[in-house]
Amino acid sequence: MRHIWKPLLVAVAFTLVSGACAGDRELPRADISAPASGATVRGNVLTLDLKATGVDIVKADGDTSGKTGHFHVFIDKKPVAVGETIPKGPGIVHSADNPVKIYGLTPGKHTAVVVIGDGTHKRMGSASKTIHFTVAGPSVHASVPATNTAGQPVVVTVDVKGVKLVKADGDTSGKTGHLHLFIDRDPTPAGESIPKPADGSIIHTADTSIPVPNLAKGEHTIWVVLGNGAHDPWKPPVMDKLTFTVS
Repeated sequence: MRHIWKPLLVAVAFTLVSGACAGDRELPRADISAPASGATVRGNVLTLDLKATGVDIVKADGDTSGKTGHFHVFIDKKPVAVGETIPKGPGIVHSADNPVKIYGLTPGKHTAVVVIGDGTHKRMGSASKTIHFTVAGPSVHASVPATNTAGQPVVVTVDVKGVKLVKADGDTSGKTGHLHLFIDRDPTPAGESIPKPADGSIIHTADTSIPVPNLAKGEHTIWVVLGNGAHDPWKPPVMDKLTFTVS
């Protein structure tokens, strides 16, 4: 009997220690440091200052160990259940950045819910953080067709609210402006005038239906940025971001 009890006691002790160590680990969760719920956002870009506990934030890399993950923000949507894969689509932002910026918001009341997902985009843990906020505008909200074929122009459609679109005329009153499309390049930083490069990678227009030609097969990113009559980016920023595939 002594020979039987000794390994059994060792096994029980190991189980208790393992359970205690697991209990000491903080469950993954995200908190929103700013803005506070009820805030009003001027322009149409929400900046979320986040804090993660119980997990290291990294870009999605396939890791399912529970040690790393990244942020997922649901805008005006209910988050998926624990263990389910978080899709990519409108109103769902996947990011390892902090702060996380949400573009293309429309004027009015909105809700943001932040959860953590692992390296395969599966939701980790039941913890979530929710804030309610109001977008004051102005705003731009851009879209492209679901299917885009190589050799054909991709038509970007923009819904603009809170400002009148006119051709650049020098007006900096905040009443009028025009659009700038940045094709596969970063937008101009605040405080700098938006250029007109010879390669056509920045389109200046007062139209709301803009054909973008000569896009090769593959993934593309287009930023749609509101600027004033002097080609300065709007302050505070009014912009949207499109990511899509040409096939």
